[in-house]
Amino acid sequence: MNFRRRLKPFAVVEKSRTGVLPQTHYVTSLSWPVLSLFRLVLVSICFFVFVILPCCTHLKTPLRESPHKPCSLDEILLKVRDTGAPQALKGLAKVKVKSSGEKFSLKELIVAQKPNLLRLETLNPLGHPQFFAVTNGEELYLFAPSENRFYYGNASPRNMSSFIPLSLSLENVVPLVLGGIPLIDYDPELVGCQVMGEYYFLQLWAKSEDTRQVLTVGSDNLRVIESQIFHNREELYFSATFEDYEMNGEVLFPKKITIFMPDDDTTVTINYKKFEFLADIDPARFQLTAPQGTEVINLQ
Repeated sequence: MNFRRRLKPFAVVEKSRTGVLPQTHYVTSLSWPVLSLFRLVLVSICFFVFVILPCCTHLKTPLRESPHKPCSLDEILLKVRDTGAPQALKGLAKVKVKSSGEKFSLKELIVAQKPNLLRLETLNPLGHPQFFAVTNGEELYLFAPSENRFYYGNASPRNMSSFIPLSLSLENVVPLVLGGIPLIDYDPELVGCQVMGEYYFLQLWAKSEDTRQVLTVGSDNLRVIESQIFHNREELYFSATFEDYEMNGEVLFPKKITIFMPDDDTTVTINYKKFEFLADIDPARFQLTAPQGTEVINLQ
């Protein structure tokens, strides 16, 4: 390449005895060091453009999930229904109750099966049962060996609250004990989802539009963090939080479940220490008969 032909004239100021005279000169040659440097720069640019840059286009950029992934309602609701929802469970848990200023904790053997079968055995420090609460979904049986008294009646929320200080039906209690998320009877046309930070916030409205449920779900793993139910649009009726998830088989199970009922000023925390999932449980486990000589009391 002839560099001389491409160079443009530039003004050179020369001094003379009579003053400063601007004269125009043409550069007709370059010194060897300057020309070598120019060629080196040009070769480097060509090498980058034609060799390095095409290679870079084949490099894979690490994929990063956007912190604002769009909501997929169907996918999230399907995951919510499956979260921590074994068919049946047997476990040992520490249950803490805080109600109307009182605090106490119990060691419970819990046996539960969908949709409404439940057996609770309160254990003493030696591990022996000191209280039984059993229901087959219709009848409720309570037995206190130390008092030699046996109670029975229907499994209404009122009777259930005599040993579980929660004003909830069995159809809501059992799914919670199983680590599941009870959903309201919502209108599929009245659902919404919002992304905030690392969480999805799902809002489900009942057809009457007086009751709504808000679910807080982790955007990275679709774990349910909290479920809240509001009556009269803004009055909190119930909330449940789910923590300490553990994978058991194909079920992601929350070992810590906290239930809060503001109207009753009651908080119940279930913290599983041991648990196992069962395919089915003998129905006899959800029946209880009064031992001979026990005082029998009908729950009204």
